[in-house]
Parts: sequence; C-alpha cells; structure tokens
Amino acid sequence: MHQIISDEAWRDLLAADGTAAASKFQRDFVRAAVARATGKRPSLRHLTLGQAARILERVGQSPAKLTRGGRGVPALEKTGTIAQWTLFGMLVLMVTVSSPAGFLLGAGIVGLMFLLRKRRRDRQAWEDANWAGSPVSAAQGIAVPDARIEAPGNHAVPQLAAFEGQAPILPVARAASPGRGRYQVSLGRSEWPNVEVVGEHAYGKAIKSALRASKAPVAVGRDSECEGVQIELVAEPDNPYDMNAISVRWRNQVLGYLSREDAIRYAQPIRRIIASGLIAATTARIWAYDGVERLQARVTVALPEPELIAPLNEAPTGVNTLVPWGSAIQVLKEEDHFDILCNHVPPGGVGLLLVSLHRANRILKNGVERPFVEVRLDGERVGELSNITSAHLLPLLEHTETIGETALAYAKISGSALAAQLVLHAAKATEISNDWLSVGPHFPPKLLPRATEYDVPPAYGI
Repeated sequence: MHQIISDEAWRDLLAADGTAAASKFQRDFVRAAVARATGKRPSLRHLTLGQAARILERVGQSPAKLTRGGRGVPALEKTGTIAQWTLFGMLVLMVTVSSPAGFLLGAGIVGLMFLLRKRRRDRQAWEDANWAGSPVSAAQGIAVPDARIEAPGNHAVPQLAAFEGQAPILPVARAASPGRGRYQVSLGRSEWPNVEVVGEHAYGKAIKSALRASKAPVAVGRDSECEGVQIELVAEPDNPYDMNAISVRWRNQVLGYLSREDAIRYAQPIRRIIASGLIAATTARIWAYDGVERLQARVTVALPEPELIAPLNEAPTGVNTLVPWGSAIQVLKEEDHFDILCNHVPPGGVGLLLVSLHRANRILKNGVERPFVEVRLDGERVGELSNITSAHLLPLLEHTETIGETALAYAKISGSALAAQLVLHAAKATEISNDWLSVGPHFPPKLLPRATEYDVPPAYGI
C-alpha cells in the first residue's frame, strides 16, 4: 500500500532551511526512496540536505543513507557521473554501428533521453508552482500513473449503516441553481489527486463520457486516462444507504462516492459550502480500462485535509481583497498574543483562518523608520512578519491600501491550550500577475458561520 503525501506535507518537507544543496546522487537516492514509498517520482532538483533528511524520515528511511556508498563525496560522484556518461556513449555507439538501422535506433535513444530530461524539468516547474509557493497554475508536470487496480465490488455504492444517537439532518428546499458560484476547495493550492473514490465500476457510462469529453481515447481492450477533470462534491443527506454520503459528479453525473470514512471526515466542510449556496468543486484524475464485459476504473480526487478547506472565521467588514495562496510564511511574535489565538484553536488542533495584512512602521535606535507587515485576526494584532518576508509583501499592501482595500490571506493555525502558532499562506508581490491587480477587489467566498451541522438539499438520484 503506497503512502500518500499531501501537498501541505510537501510544502513543510521542502521548506527553506539554509542547509547545503544535496548532490546529484543524493537527490536521485531520495527520489527513488519516494517512488518506492508513494508510487510517484518527484523531481526535487533544488533539494537541500535538510530537506532530504526530512523526506527520508517521512518515507521511513534513515537520513544516514545520504552519505553511504560515497554519496556526497565530490570526487566519487564526479567519477560516477563520468562513468555513467561513458557507458551511455559506448551504448549509443555500439547500437549505431551494429546495423544499417542502428543510426535511427541510436538517435531514438538520444531523443528518449532528452524527452525524459524535459519531463523532469516540467515536473520541477510544477513542484516550484505548487510546493515552493510560486503562483499556482494548472499542473503541467508529468504525473507517474498510480497503480491501476479495479475497484472492489463491495464499493459500488455506500453501504447501509445505522447511526445511533445521531439526529437526522432535515433537508431543505433545493435553492441552488446551475448558476451557483464554485468554491474551489483547494483555495488556490495545487490540485493533486490524492483521495480514492469508491464504486466507480457502477458508473461506467458517466466515466466514459468524462474521458471522451477530455479527449482521452476510449476503446475496447485499451486503457484511457485524463487529469485535471473538473468535478463537484455533492452531499446526499437523503441517500438511503448512508446519510453522510458524498458523491463525486461530473456535469451532474455520478462517477463514484467518497469512501464511508472519507465522507464522515469531509462532511462538515462540504456541507458548509453547499449550505452557503456554493458548489464544492475540485479536480480529479480518471483512469479506465474497457474489458468488454466490465469496465475497470479508478477515480482519484484532489482534496486538502478537511480542516484546511474552509476558514473558521468570517472576513472582517469593509472592502477586502483576498491575496492568492502562496508558500508558507511563519508569523512571528504570535506567542505575545496567545490570549487572542487560544480562542481560535479548533478542538482538532489545526484549522484555517482569514487574517488581514497591514503596513506598520518600527522606529530604530538611530531614528530611522523601518516598515514591516502586521498580521491581524478579526481586527486584533496577532503577530508580524520578519523584515525579509515583509519586503516581499509590502509593495502589494501599498497597492491595496492606495485603492482603499484591505488585503486578506489564509493562515494555518495549530496549537493547544498551551501554545499556538500561525503560518501565513500569501503570494509575494513578485508572484502577483497584472491581471489580478487590474481586476478587483477579490472578495473571499461568503460562507455560513461554522457549525456542527448544516441543512443541505436532497440530492440522491438528482
């Protein structure tokens, strides 16, 4: 069973740490370890030794292996690299002179090598955009296909279960219309398909339609796949098999369901989005093999952890604009404001908040003013950013304040009754596009206040 490392986890693993860059052989060793553990091979071209050690620990390997077998020794690695290229050159030469068609075969080998290098560069560009905090764009990297397995037969539809002591949720009239706004649950983060859908083989017709619409060939005896398919998550309180059921739909056609366990985990944020009159949207990867008698299919959807889908608080009053999601930025001096933060730490210890960013000035001993970024929660100061990090955001705040807007950003809060910390996720000024600046303000989605239960309209069979 492969591990699943979420994008949030990757951003933590690849956080800047100031350690020396890992060597080529060390990077390749870490990539191979990740591939064995997860089934996916990242690029990791910019890997440092500290990041490499964290990743190895995450996949159950000893960081000490980074220096075994001569890894990290410049002279040995240089010799190994020369040996690799020498053997490769000899192989191409032998193939080229072995037969009249050898030249074409040798050219094909060289072309394949360059194609693989291009795929890795593309993958690195995706990682830079989604794991290192660059502006988020559609994933262009080459994803290593997941293991192609057939959905177990007992996962066709959610199973009937009793919920003792749980009051039923009364459905309300279906007020939503096709024109409802979409709430992208990623909030601007990468959309990597990481959550398995169950029961796909019961919805072969819809899966084939989605594949064809994505220009993926569908033919008997061959497999098809597509990524980045826009799907919706629909809560079905009237589902006769499971009142917590959440269906995965493409153009209102069911492709499958979240598993029973995942449906319970994601029920609160998904129902909150739907009850607020919005569509819970994300992307999916679809793979299928048409075996004539039966369609084998696998659908995976991109979902952050449930507590990081919707903010715990509401946006402050006034004209606000939501800054795009960016790399993790540690908020400083939050320990000085624990009396405020402790009231926002959720029972699970981790949650998402909407905070506002403001320009402030600090007077140095020599009388010089130094600007920095102050972080506020519901209008109260809860910390600040370092001088270096502030410099990346101050131009953006100058712009928003000039046009009368308050900059908002998402922040991850984690802690307990003893301590709490804030990690800001905001794009830097250099990562903001001119299109984003020219079209605004960018209001945050309007959600109902956080609650234990929400009334959502019936959706089973609709």
